[in-house]
Amino acid sequence: MKVRNAGKRHTLLIYKRTMNRLWGATMLLGLMLLIVWGAIRIQNITVFETEHTIWLLAGAAVALAFGLFAFFARNMAYVQPRRDHLRLVTPFLRLNIAYSRIRSSHPSNFHQLFPASKASWATKKFLEPFYGKTVVVVDLMDYPINPTFLHLFLPAQMFSRQSKGFVLVVPDWMEFSTELESFRGNWMQARKRGPKKPISPWIR
Repeated sequence: MKVRNAGKRHTLLIYKRTMNRLWGATMLLGLMLLIVWGAIRIQNITVFETEHTIWLLAGAAVALAFGLFAFFARNMAYVQPRRDHLRLVTPFLRLNIAYSRIRSSHPSNFHQLFPASKASWATKKFLEPFYGKTVVVVDLMDYPINPTFLHLFLPAQMFSRQSKGFVLVVPDWMEFSTELESFRGNWMQARKRGPKKPISPWIR
């Protein structure tokens, strides 16, 4: 039987929700700035100097460009079990986590990890779709790179508060968990049967 090199790509739902909120807000801001710029130009309003209206147009262009990027980036973040590592990908981050770093993985309830009673109103509104969901917590012996750097690219709710590791909210937690344990189990069996292979420098 042929051994698969990779499992399914499972969308990271918290990252997707972040992009969903960002693209709408930035597109609205860009359109508002564009309308203000157009009104000033058409009505020939002299309250703003010419160089200031250029900044309005530039701000509108940046906001609209980021909004379009966020719209198309919504489904670009995923997690994927592979033959010898777990791959976590976002538009700005590509992280290959060696199975040797993973202590364990287990299902948990999202609301137990991030209680609504302890969240601010804004955070609670953001996390509302995930309360009641089952997630997969991947406990690590250590992060592959500095967690401060990781926090720049990943939402805070993707980090476990109880241990070092990631909280992964995916469309089908059971399918992802089964795949992860299957690939990790095969990797562990292969390590026991033969000499240890050097880990690729791209896998941390």
